[in-house]
Amino acid sequence: MLEIMLRILKNIKNNFIILIFLFLIGPVLAAGKPSSKYDGAYTFSDYCRGSKNSNAYDGSQFIIKDGMVTNDRGGAGRWTLDEKKSRVDDKGKIYIKGERRGNKSIISGNLNDDEKKHSVYQFKRKVGGKSQYYGDKKYGNLKMKRKYKGDSDYVPCVINLKRIGDVPKKVVSKDDRKVTEITITSKNTNDDLTLLNDQGKDEKIRVELRNLDSISNGLIIVVPSSTPNMDDEVYYEKQVSKYGYATAIVYGAEPRYQKKFTGSYTSSMILYDAIATIEEVTKLYGKIKEVILIGSSTGSLAIFKAGWQDLRDKYPSMNLITKGFMINAACPDISEVNFSDKIKMFAINGQQDESTPPWVCKNLKDSSKNPNLYLLTYSGGHHFESRMYPPSRYDTESAHALPTCSLNYKSNLHQVIKRRDGSKEWNGENQGYKKDQKKWFGENCIDKGTLQGYEEYGAKQFWNDVKSIIVDKKDAKSLKGYTE
Repeated sequence: MLEIMLRILKNIKNNFIILIFLFLIGPVLAAGKPSSKYDGAYTFSDYCRGSKNSNAYDGSQFIIKDGMVTNDRGGAGRWTLDEKKSRVDDKGKIYIKGERRGNKSIISGNLNDDEKKHSVYQFKRKVGGKSQYYGDKKYGNLKMKRKYKGDSDYVPCVINLKRIGDVPKKVVSKDDRKVTEITITSKNTNDDLTLLNDQGKDEKIRVELRNLDSISNGLIIVVPSSTPNMDDEVYYEKQVSKYGYATAIVYGAEPRYQKKFTGSYTSSMILYDAIATIEEVTKLYGKIKEVILIGSSTGSLAIFKAGWQDLRDKYPSMNLITKGFMINAACPDISEVNFSDKIKMFAINGQQDESTPPWVCKNLKDSSKNPNLYLLTYSGGHHFESRMYPPSRYDTESAHALPTCSLNYKSNLHQVIKRRDGSKEWNGENQGYKKDQKKWFGENCIDKGTLQGYEEYGAKQFWNDVKSIIVDKKDAKSLKGYTE
């Protein structure tokens, strides 16, 4: 009897220990108390097993500040994090919880892990040879799991974090100006033909207006690139807010990236957002003297299209647009589209930029013979003009496409994408513009590596030139950045 009692007590003790272990196992997955020891900006590459192939480099960054992990919503802005639970402790243990493109994801591991390799299945191509992915030893590979929509369970992944610099410093200045927020009705115009035909699902877009007491002089519209991170755009607005114009910041990427993906935020959508902004502001505040557009990267391509005569004939409000500043200009090589002589276009690039290189805009200038297209180049690389970026450095993970593929537009607005080695092309007129095109573009045009970051000397010259154009009405040839 005593032996039975002892056996029962032993079982109870073991079960109690198991219960304690089960109680603790959940928190063990997460990191401990947040520590600033590993603070910085990190790019990441991920490789997942499963029926769907993930992108190797997402394009955005994780920011670790005071031990808490956030996402800068840059690049494609594909990650949405649980910022209360995502953290790093003083031993380097990291736990990140969130969603990528609506797929629930958890990353865990240790930033000090020096494991050299993980076996990774890659359906489109092998990584590092024989399905082995060799990560950055210094920062380690982390284990990850992701649950795709429609899957019953998580699939294993490997993620490699690479520290690229300190926590980005925000340039914050006191701003007592009144902000008026309006909502415009735009459309999801996926491509230039749907834009020309005024097609696409309606979309509500938030716009911030400032300096409305100067609306009689005109309106400067800051359009976004293809990312919800609007730090650059807020910075741009502050630079041009002193020039005696009303200003508008269009938050067009927000609704398209913070809910289920319906397609990329294209340059055609960006331009339609600008058109809808002009029309709504005109309706609310009366006729505007002129409109100036300013934007970067994909937004710069939208601005270039603001000069297309076919679109200006379709949308009369576009005829108010007199100037366009294409920052980090994503120029096509060839454009046969009829270009208006009522708009001055400034293609702005860093001299050492390998992402949106200035020689592509030179190709456009030479092929189009457009007298109203002016090339402006300054010292520095990609995003040389924005203090939202750390000082210039070569980023091996920064994705780009223009050095690999050229964009070309026919006179009927159809786009042709060509690999520069002459091996392949995508003719939109014959092959369309939906998912197949985006997939082809990703597989054949995307590469990595560029000098990127703030360059004070070039930035000062550029913003002085902007003032010379808008305020002083100087001729383009007198500008510091003017390039033949």
